[in-house]
Amino acid sequence: MAMSGRWSREEADALEVMGLGSDTDKQRLRRRYSELVRRYHPDRNGGDRSFEARLNAVVQAYQLLRKSVVLS
Repeated sequence: MAMSGRWSREEADALEVMGLGSDTDKQRLRRRYSELVRRYHPDRNGGDRSFEARLNAVVQAYQLLRKSVVLS
């Protein structure tokens, strides 16, 4: 993934977890977060622990990125 100068390594990793590029904005971040939470939620996946771990990674990435994404 190409990394803009404004993203730290940790933020770039979080973007990768979310499947977003370095040019993302707040609206796209929110939309992607909602998509991923629905996809990996345990209720939709029969309680499979691998989905639970993926959901936790998405939540952590979102929490980091929502502070970093500049309002457009």
